[in-house]
Amino acid sequence: MSPEPAAPVSGWRLKALVFVSGAVLMGLEMVASRILAIHFGSSIYVWGAIISVFLAALSGGYMLGGRLADARPSFLLLTGIVFAAGLWMLVIPFFAHPLCRGLAGTGERMGPLLGTTLVFAGPSVLMGIVSPFAVRLAAKAVEKMGNVAGQLYALSTFGSIAGTIVTAFWLIPALNVRTVTQALGAALIALPFLLLPRSRGLFAFALPLAVAGPATFLLDPPPIVEMKPTQRLLYEKDSAYHYILVTEYDQWGRFLQFNNYIESGIALEPPWTSRTTYTDSFHLARIFRSDLKRILVIGGGGGIGPRKFTTDDPACEVDMVEIDPEVIAVSKKYFHLEEGPRLRIHCEDGRHFVRRAEGKYDLVILDAYTIGGQIPFHLTTREFVQEIRAKLAPGGVLLANINSSLEGKKSRVLRAEQKTFQQVFDAVYLFPRPLELAEREAGARLDPSRTRNVMLVALNDGAAWTPERAIQAAGAIVARGGAPTSTFLDDARRMLAAPLPTDDVPVLTDDYAPVDTMVF
Repeated sequence: MSPEPAAPVSGWRLKALVFVSGAVLMGLEMVASRILAIHFGSSIYVWGAIISVFLAALSGGYMLGGRLADARPSFLLLTGIVFAAGLWMLVIPFFAHPLCRGLAGTGERMGPLLGTTLVFAGPSVLMGIVSPFAVRLAAKAVEKMGNVAGQLYALSTFGSIAGTIVTAFWLIPALNVRTVTQALGAALIALPFLLLPRSRGLFAFALPLAVAGPATFLLDPPPIVEMKPTQRLLYEKDSAYHYILVTEYDQWGRFLQFNNYIESGIALEPPWTSRTTYTDSFHLARIFRSDLKRILVIGGGGGIGPRKFTTDDPACEVDMVEIDPEVIAVSKKYFHLEEGPRLRIHCEDGRHFVRRAEGKYDLVILDAYTIGGQIPFHLTTREFVQEIRAKLAPGGVLLANINSSLEGKKSRVLRAEQKTFQQVFDAVYLFPRPLELAEREAGARLDPSRTRNVMLVALNDGAAWTPERAIQAAGAIVARGGAPTSTFLDDARRMLAAPLPTDDVPVLTDDYAPVDTMVF
């Protein structure tokens, strides 16, 4: 004999619960991507961990929900489960970042997998219980169980679509991640008070809310990024692309930081010289073309590199392309970036800009990084490099800033990019920057296993250059008008005499560019 169905619950209440739970679940998944990215980046491993853990949690929730519903088909119990998921989400900002920082050393695969499991699996399992439980409560007859199940699962999916769009398109760009996380939790917590009849049962929800609610909203959670004692926070915001920080050190400088990575820095007094001197190496391009007039910089950061070109040389015009409008606003407010006729700022994707750009450039600089210090894969491929070459003037230079080592596993992204450039350009050269002051000293040994900024230079005229010729050309520039940067000659002397081996790395293409899985 078939089991008797539970007493049916008012249709709109059950549908509202299913829809909101579906929306919150996918909103939580979007939030997970932002929390984990600060500590583990946004590689395919991170997204693989998020998707697999959420799916596993849902599977467990479905199984548990079916058993609970058969054992005790109660709408009060179901709202209690959703309420518990909401309480869990209220406290996520208090433990997620310290936990993930502790897991950062467990590896590029295991770290995000453990972090996702420990932080997000619990509420995901609880929300997975909702759909099968709701089917049991909604069924008025066993014969119509399939129709009821289809309707409720469809409603849950529509909720998931709505939650994804609202969280990704509006909530995260407008609010900080803590607020979004707790707002999603609050939406679940509110459901019992909105959907249950007024009864004594509501006291079971009011008591834990009275204890946990004020504490989680009024207390400050641990900092997302640990600050040093001499470091002051001037600005922080989650944009559509980064968790942005502006910090300042007394008598040292102001820094723009994306998650855990410093992108730009300036001195605190005019002329606001760079404290992240890798941008000085952009001027290595003058060795190969001294008369730079028209320059394109893809990846703005604090705008320090582009600003120096126009400040030092009145003949230079720069197009700076930065995809994140918040980064542009921060650069103008805190890093003295001023737009004008010779420094034009474009807020769009770098590859899209290259396709529509008119005229030719003497120099194109690639300095774009996304979450976790990773280069966006579509800005590394052979097809994109070909598009850039088509925009270079005769004798033009392409310079890419790559964060990499010269040997070992951490060198793969640099060697793959070198191999890709060699598919398009006849002449490709490497200029590793010094990592420490000792490496600037004559005769100091460069440690090839350490990660550093490496300038990858490609020439579209195919000219052959040796380190000796590069040093001679740099010396001639200094003799004519002075060094464009204080380390110009030292940077020129760092040119490698031969390319790096590339037999074990692929050419990066639009079809295959696994740069986010290359450790660097």
